[in-house]
Order: sequence, then C-alpha cells, then structure tokens
Amino acid sequence: MEQTEAFTLSDAEKEQTKLRATFLNNIGIGVMLIGVFTPIARIAYEGTGTSNGLFWLVGSPIACFILSLILHLGAMKILERLRT
Repeated sequence: MEQTEAFTLSDAEKEQTKLRATFLNNIGIGVMLIGVFTPIARIAYEGTGTSNGLFWLVGSPIACFILSLILHLGAMKILERLRT
C-alpha cells in the first residue's frame, strides 16, 4: 500500500499564492487593455495614414489577447496549489 504525504500550506503561504496569481492575472488584464484599446484609439485619432496601420490594428490586439490568455492560465495554474 502506498502512502501519500499530504502537503499543506500555511495561511501565509496561501495568501502569498493568491497574491501571486492576482498579480499575474492583473498583468494579463493590463496587457489586454493596452493591446486592444491603444491601436483602436490611435487609428481613431490619427487615421490609417501608414500602410502598416491595419496590421497594428489587427495584429497587436490578437497578440495581446493571446499573451493575456497565457498569463491568465498561468495564474490559474498557480491557484491549483491551493486545492491540495
């Protein structure tokens, strides 16, 4: 019969884990906001005067969305420590 050792975290360690996950998730939110709204605002105020304006309008939000999703999933992975 195998023995499994229960790994328990102290209250301080649990709070640190939650803070790390919250920080990472908030960075993801910031990346999403900046990456999506900055190109849209730039196009709205300046227009598409350059040939790469459309690329930045479409490419930047997609890249920032993907990065934001990765950061969010990383935060969720950190929080999995609390399930034990």
